[in-house]
Amino acid sequence: MGTYGVLVAGGRGTRLGLGRPKAFAEVGGRTLLARAEAVLETLCDRVVIAAPGDLPLPPHRSPRVADEPEAAGPLAGMVAGLRFLGGGPALVLGVDFPLMLPQTLAALLARLSSRGAVLPAPGGRLQPLAAAYGGAAAESLAASLAGGERSAVAAASALDPLVLGDAALAAIEGGLESFFNLNTAADLAEAERRLAAREAARVQGPGAAA
Repeated sequence: MGTYGVLVAGGRGTRLGLGRPKAFAEVGGRTLLARAEAVLETLCDRVVIAAPGDLPLPPHRSPRVADEPEAAGPLAGMVAGLRFLGGGPALVLGVDFPLMLPQTLAALLARLSSRGAVLPAPGGRLQPLAAAYGGAAAESLAASLAGGERSAVAAASALDPLVLGDAALAAIEGGLESFFNLNTAADLAEAERRLAAREAARVQGPGAAA
């Protein structure tokens, strides 16, 4: 059984003020959707994009599935995507993590073992939209959604997750920066700055400051 990827792309982008869904915002010359899709494709045998059926999205390669009906929010997208893929270990990534590295998600997946999920908690806040989930997670998350739960954090917390705090995340390649969450115009500018700094450091190489 392979590894699956669910790209949650349902953000309307209201706080960004761009007049279009968040997935269209660009960082480093690429849409947020394209960046997240490329990260998941590096690690996953199959990727699906979950978003409300009426939400326009930029061009993409992966199949798209509509969020669970009558249930707005990221949990509806997570459930729809996991159900579409049919079980198995999965990575869930929100469209709004422009600095995420494949190596970071791979490190979460490697820690999954028999746990229901591996949830990063940067700054002490659980982040279910940049996490690894076990094969049984889809059924549990769907049950939570059907029972009226709309919080992705609450539903994921019921999976007996391994929670990784700042110290554990800082030790992973990509570190805490990978979990930078983009929501506002100021965040967009900050993501551009950080991405440019990362690229400059990559080009210069580790011995540049010597």
